[in-house]
Amino acid sequence: MQHKDNRTFGERIADDVALFAGSWKFIILFGTILCCWIIINCIYAFGSPFDPYPFILLNLVLSFVAAFQAPFIMMSQNRAEKKQDAAYREIFMELKELLEQDITHEQEIEFLEHQIKEDVNRLVQTQNKLLEALHQAITLGQITSQGVEEVLEHLEEDEPKSEA
Repeated sequence: MQHKDNRTFGERIADDVALFAGSWKFIILFGTILCCWIIINCIYAFGSPFDPYPFILLNLVLSFVAAFQAPFIMMSQNRAEKKQDAAYREIFMELKELLEQDITHEQEIEFLEHQIKEDVNRLVQTQNKLLEALHQAITLGQITSQGVEEVLEHLEEDEPKSEA
């Protein structure tokens, strides 16, 4: 899948210049050109030097290259910074959304824990009331130990069966 390039012509040039100017290929090529320039003008290999020492023309060329290279590199860096800012904003929004989901889930868990505690408390209260009623019935002689066993068996039958 090919990615569509939405850059303008100037942005593409700025990015390409910055990419080339920041490479080892450029450094080696430019260093070689500078060395050749200096050597040719020092040894007078081809007659009289076209840029004798102190190499004023070379300084002019270097100034020219720097003057044009710097704005291209800065434009490219500004574009990279804007893309990075947009990426950071997108990541921030995703993190914010995940955090909001996490908070919502925590609140749901707390609510369910509260509901479970209430249900357990009601069951314990019901069990205590039942045990108290059985105790009173035994104390008053209204129920025998065999009757208690029948009630307990009945309660065990009513318990939900766990699925294996």
